[in-house]
Amino acid sequence: GRGRKTHETRGMIVVVCRSNRNYKRQMVMEEDMAEIWDIYDRYGNRTGRTMKRGIPKEGDYMLCVHIYLLASDNRFLIQKRSENKESHPGEWDITGGAAISGESSVDAILRETEEEVGIKLDEKDLYYAGRFVKERRIIELFFAKKDFELSDCHVQKEEVDKVAFVSYDELVGDILMKRGRSREYVELVSKAAMEFLHGEKCT
Repeated sequence: GRGRKTHETRGMIVVVCRSNRNYKRQMVMEEDMAEIWDIYDRYGNRTGRTMKRGIPKEGDYMLCVHIYLLASDNRFLIQKRSENKESHPGEWDITGGAAISGESSVDAILRETEEEVGIKLDEKDLYYAGRFVKERRIIELFFAKKDFELSDCHVQKEEVDKVAFVSYDELVGDILMKRGRSREYVELVSKAAMEFLHGEKCT
């Protein structure tokens, strides 16, 4: 998802440009309001450099966050990505996104969860499940459990079409595989889920 402040500002630019000059002015404004991300090394350290929303250069990494949110009956919340998304439109996935400059992974996942599906979490609700590093991305994984229903979710239409609950088996055996998650990623999630559901602590 994108930061709320960015969306609110972007939402104001809904004029129809009637000239090339106005079009260029709008494009400059859109570019100026692009999200700013911190650049990391492969070990998760900030480099002190930043980038605009996009694909990091070779050797650089961005910080992403994923959350596996369980209801009180241990079903997992999944969301269908908007058909307007640049990547994987219309696919079922879990909640997550990129950290904005200055955010920690905890800051980012709390924001993303409230922003995309309307569920407000506290830091104490989060269970850190581990880190997965892939080309140009560092993904921090979290689990959380909260008493809520689908009717409590208020989705961010730019990011999410709908939400649903699935079982653990459906999540791992169907959703993650269809989404194209790697075997290593799925193994990390599976191990963390078992530890989380049984009240053990991830190491």
